[in-house]
Amino acid sequence: MKLQTLVLSTAVAAVLTATTAISAPVGITSGVMEIAGISRNQDNKATIDPDFAKTSRKCPPFCIQPTHPFAPAAVETISELDMLNAADAIAKGDTTKVIVDARTPGWVKKGTIPGAINVPFTKLRAKALAKDPMAVVEILVEKFGVEDMDGVLNYNNAKTLYQFCNGAWCGQSPASIRALLTMGYPQSKIKYYRGGMNAWKALGLTTK
Repeated sequence: MKLQTLVLSTAVAAVLTATTAISAPVGITSGVMEIAGISRNQDNKATIDPDFAKTSRKCPPFCIQPTHPFAPAAVETISELDMLNAADAIAKGDTTKVIVDARTPGWVKKGTIPGAINVPFTKLRAKALAKDPMAVVEILVEKFGVEDMDGVLNYNNAKTLYQFCNGAWCGQSPASIRALLTMGYPQSKIKYYRGGMNAWKALGLTTK
């Protein structure tokens, strides 16, 4: 009987431990569980995506990015909460903002921030501009709200871009931002999410 009780108690303890592992709520901030359909993984034992577990990628090109890599331009570096606020505003109908995944398509297929559009940095950099300037202008006009006035770009109604890539070791969104600044895109209308997908997934936030 004692052995039977011990086995039963052990089994109950195991169930309780497993239940506890997935029952402690994982909020975004205190009292906030979801923003714009984005939440955190509720499994308290979840671990980071293996695609982002590698610590020692070859540098270059995977070098650590500065917090403010665009000096003298004052592009604001932002956090996950800023990205979530932008996603919330967009979900509620704000057309003045757009979340931009600047990575190449292969990375995007592995998961991106919900609501983001993909504009690979390769389509904006100097090589792309030299090869097909009209293709670059088309992106600016159709996706970013820039007005083409007979070859003169008007940024008055340009959208605020929330740019990201893979994280602090990724140069794709910085390359995209530098290209945009070169073309005259207002620095006040560009935000740099330095943490990127590495930080996003480390926090267990929803991807699509």
